[in-house]
Amino acid sequence: MKSFITILTLTLTCLSSQLTIAQESNEPKKKLPVYGAVNVGYGNTFLRGVLGEKETLNDNRGYGRNDGFSFSTFYYYAPKSFSGLGIGTGIKGFVARPNQGGDNETYSYNYYSVGIGIKDFFVTKKFNEGFSFKANVGYGPGTERMKYGKTNTYVFQNANGFSYSGGLGYAIPFKNSTSALNIDLDYEYSSKNAYVTGNTDPLKYINHHVSLNLGIIF
Repeated sequence: MKSFITILTLTLTCLSSQLTIAQESNEPKKKLPVYGAVNVGYGNTFLRGVLGEKETLNDNRGYGRNDGFSFSTFYYYAPKSFSGLGIGTGIKGFVARPNQGGDNETYSYNYYSVGIGIKDFFVTKKFNEGFSFKANVGYGPGTERMKYGKTNTYVFQNANGFSYSGGLGYAIPFKNSTSALNIDLDYEYSSKNAYVTGNTDPLKYINHHVSLNLGIIF
């Protein structure tokens, strides 16, 4: 899996260099069909399985929900011949807002993944303009954390696995520019394996995530 992440990192570096060259050109049109996408948003994670059972216990002890902030950075290769379709790679993650509850305790669940994806502007057939559909698949870690305030100690549970996401969006192009403001509604499903002390077999950390995101594709 390290080689998988290394390859994606090298791809991101290469695409970033190409995008910089394109932006430094004096021509008004994009020289290379490579786009960078940066998004931030707000959403909620719904836990299932082992995490869902723990969340139910936490709810009964006064904890809130696992809402928080999502983020993603992608690069897309989208020549005109693709008719609005972009193929890319990048990173996507979620940082939960820590939940206070119980006996001076704090609970949170965060994760991120590195992967590949597509974004298709299926109505206008022009990348970065109008309605779009996107889908991604990635691999990465998830971390469940509990802080015990009275003793100032932490307990971490780490898991690794795949995430699958899809979404609908709309892009509003800037005047005389290849850049655009993007609004996306995303859904993500994640299934990760965690090896927990006292369990011979890995436990499944499963979550669903919904978020509303705002960003720029340039």
